[in-house]
Amino acid sequence: MEAHMLAGSQKAAAVLLAMGRESASQLLRHFSPEELREVTIAAARLGVVSGDALESIVEQFTSDFSRGPLLLGDEGQTRELLAGAVTPDQIDSFLSEADSKAPLDVWSAAAALPDALLAAFLKDEHQLTATYILSRLDSALSSRVLALLPREMRNQALCRLISPPVLAPAPLRLLEAALRETLLGGTRGAVGEDGRARIADIINGLDPGDSEDVMRMLEASNPQDARVVRTMLFSFADLPRLTQRARALLFDKVATEVVVQALRGTDVEFREPVLSAMASRSRRLVESELTNPSSSPPTETTKARKEIVNLVLAMSRRGEIELPSGDPVEGEAA
Repeated sequence: MEAHMLAGSQKAAAVLLAMGRESASQLLRHFSPEELREVTIAAARLGVVSGDALESIVEQFTSDFSRGPLLLGDEGQTRELLAGAVTPDQIDSFLSEADSKAPLDVWSAAAALPDALLAAFLKDEHQLTATYILSRLDSALSSRVLALLPREMRNQALCRLISPPVLAPAPLRLLEAALRETLLGGTRGAVGEDGRARIADIINGLDPGDSEDVMRMLEASNPQDARVVRTMLFSFADLPRLTQRARALLFDKVATEVVVQALRGTDVEFREPVLSAMASRSRRLVESELTNPSSSPPTETTKARKEIVNLVLAMSRRGEIELPSGDPVEGEAA
């Protein structure tokens, strides 16, 4: 593991492990219970740290570790380190949080997510929060994610990255906990209901190609969660798959000009189930407008379709309509 990937507690654990039991025990006696808990969990889950990484963590140890072997942090090493500093019961209590079911490292897990999902998540975050998250990713990944952000947000983030924000331990823990719940799907790697809904909201905001890329990743890693998330997804192409009642309720709330703009560029097979759910007068107006050429830019069509999709999702959350379940059958609009 490299130094830039380590959190503060992990760096402290690496130094303590490198110092050895006797010297480390003297220091540990001055730690608070919360600090002891953090460094214990970090040490037990630290894994392999190279000599080069240790050099960058603590400058004064450069000469000792520049040619030294790898350092291994595991449960046995941690028990040996803490013996004499805390009671065996405290060690067992701390280590119970560092078992195989403990939370994944937030930053390593976030770096494994698709670029489009990270970018969509950052778009909804405060500028400082987004900048801090970008500062914790490697430069290649940050570059790809930044390229997907809106121009103004991208430029502001790049300027702030010259001197990225520094978080104290307490707010950093809150941020990491929030990332686990909202972006990574829960503290123990299993996506809860809120986590699934959050992921679905993010995916619904992506372009179709990006959303399918994210879903393939989720289906490969968490098939059960992916099935639930897919039931919460909806795109403009899914309109014909809504029930007749759902379409009627939907288009009763959508302005005629929005429907016209959204249907620009669609074929007759797609339009028919949409138009069949509209009142006769509204349908005639839409059909008449669609026969006239449009001078509006494609972005207006995209905006209108997004407005309809957002309304569908809002009505679904309120229980007014149900989203279509399962994948499209052969012959349906894609």
